[in-house]
Amino acid sequence: MELITRSPEDTQAFGRQLGSLLRPGDVLGLVGELGSGKTTLIQGLADGLGLDAAAVRSPTFIVLREYPGRVPLIHIDGYRLEGQDSVIWLDLDLIFTRTHVTVIEWANRFEGSLPDDYVELRLEHLKASQRRISALAHGPRSQEIVAALSADPVKSESGGLG
Repeated sequence: MELITRSPEDTQAFGRQLGSLLRPGDVLGLVGELGSGKTTLIQGLADGLGLDAAAVRSPTFIVLREYPGRVPLIHIDGYRLEGQDSVIWLDLDLIFTRTHVTVIEWANRFEGSLPDDYVELRLEHLKASQRRISALAHGPRSQEIVAALSADPVKSESGGLG
């Protein structure tokens, strides 16, 4: 599944739609360069989970934030991490549990540590406010999520997503 967002509001709308589909135990891995919209997408995702989107900030300097709620959200930023040795101390067995949704920015830095079943979201900066978002399923639950996104395309806040 692939779409183009034309504004930060569109990126948040996609996140909101995705958040409404998630349940405890789901894992998302985000990959994209700086400024590609990863945190903006997670703000929408938090809103879709019924959490305070305004509270979501990138945990770049502290690596991990937890947002409590009906479906708690763990938000990890792997920007400052490099390879297996640097992610081991996060105790991923406790993070990837069935009690909350886990979202990892810079998921490519967690290669070999991600669970067997997760949704990979690739974000690409196209123009000033345009982003390409690709969703790839890794496992059966992730296939359900991506299929649901494909079956019900997100409605644009700014006049239409491509």
